[in-house]
Amino acid sequence: MAIDLSPFIENTARLPSIPRVVSKIVELARSGDIDIQNLATLIASDPALAAKTLQFANSPMYANEHKIENVRRAIVLLGLDTTVNLALSFSLTSSLKEQSQSGLHYPLLWRRSLIAAAAARELGRLLGERAIEELFLAGLLQDIGMIAIDRLKPDFYTDLRSDQVFHQRVREYEIERMGGDHAEAGAWLCKHWGLAERTSLAIATSHRPNTFAITDVDGLFIRCVCVSGIAADYLILGESPDATKQLYLQAQRVLGLDSAKVDRLIGFLHDQIPEMEALFDIKLTESASQSELLEQANETLAELNLQNLSRGRQRGKKSPKLTDEKRLDSATAAFSREFINEFLPDSFDLACRAGRVLSILLLEITNFKAIRKPLGDDLNYYLRSLATELKNKLRAGDIISRYSETTFLILLHDTAEPEAHAIAQRLIQATRDVKNNSREGLVADPLIGIATHGQDIEFENTDEWIDHANKNLRSV
Repeated sequence: MAIDLSPFIENTARLPSIPRVVSKIVELARSGDIDIQNLATLIASDPALAAKTLQFANSPMYANEHKIENVRRAIVLLGLDTTVNLALSFSLTSSLKEQSQSGLHYPLLWRRSLIAAAAARELGRLLGERAIEELFLAGLLQDIGMIAIDRLKPDFYTDLRSDQVFHQRVREYEIERMGGDHAEAGAWLCKHWGLAERTSLAIATSHRPNTFAITDVDGLFIRCVCVSGIAADYLILGESPDATKQLYLQAQRVLGLDSAKVDRLIGFLHDQIPEMEALFDIKLTESASQSELLEQANETLAELNLQNLSRGRQRGKKSPKLTDEKRLDSATAAFSREFINEFLPDSFDLACRAGRVLSILLLEITNFKAIRKPLGDDLNYYLRSLATELKNKLRAGDIISRYSETTFLILLHDTAEPEAHAIAQRLIQATRDVKNNSREGLVADPLIGIATHGQDIEFENTDEWIDHANKNLRSV
């Protein structure tokens, strides 16, 4: 999995450029010939950058008793390394403005980037990493490759639409279209700018936390950046149960953080949001547009994925878009078998290429015939109620389809077997809780089968995957 960098190399004039003052600061830092006076002179030559530096030095973070009124004193207070990384952060966020006619959702991108930057810095502080301001910069720039891609192909992200709110979906889309993701493009861009090697490496591996052990040189630094993006997604997704679980799980797996430290990280981010909003002139809390974006994404996630994935590599042409009548099961309003048969192979293929874990559940109602007979005309109402109740027990992005008259198939993204079992328990209980209006009052008797790909077992294809779930059907 590697992105073709030749378009970036051949079109540098169209890529984001580092501001002139910051370029000189980077040159000074790389040469080692940097002192307070040189740095103060450079920053003072850019009024906006000077103002931001003073604003940061006077922020509550430093709790200085006396107001700092000149750049030199601000640098003394902050230190050379902090000032250099802040100068980069302020200048890049102000210079990389949204392009017109762009498919990339810039407000969402910068919201994620700035929250991740604050999270990376705090994670470094909690774990004793010294270069916490460099961590801030690496966290901030981990998605900069998306801007580079957008500059070269302004319509590239258009098809994703509201799906951009799910960062993993963005990465899958990039891998499908380009063979690699924005992390690789961002690392190349940072090298092109002349930023520190460690920063570029952290960006390149921001979605692959196991590339380096935590005990490796820069391993802790790199892993802090990986987890910072997950922390940002936690806030962007409205602190949903699924995002919460992912944050605590990955913080423990990648960094060895216990729940108390994750709680401290979350509290820190909530406390820092007003200050970050003031420093960077951007809204970081959930806005009406973000809420609407998330709602749209939850409603259309499966359809968008189907539209974005081309089956042409297998059949020489794209699949025609399914009509609503074929896409949805008329009785339950869940997705149809025809839809899931189109969708599942592509999801499986992407999971294999991206190294992701996927689970499927088969939920079969064994006494369906006994329930159907007394219901008569009320059968569709019962089925619709059942499907609705099952959907309510799933997470954003999980997909439920009516696979046969008696069976539902549920696709669970990024779900290992223990979590799939927990979801299965909820679905079984939900199935039994749905009442019907027949005089007999029969309750559904469900079986459920689980098959997880990419954890202990890697299946050859979707038929083998579904067959494994079918063989595992049992009462829970």
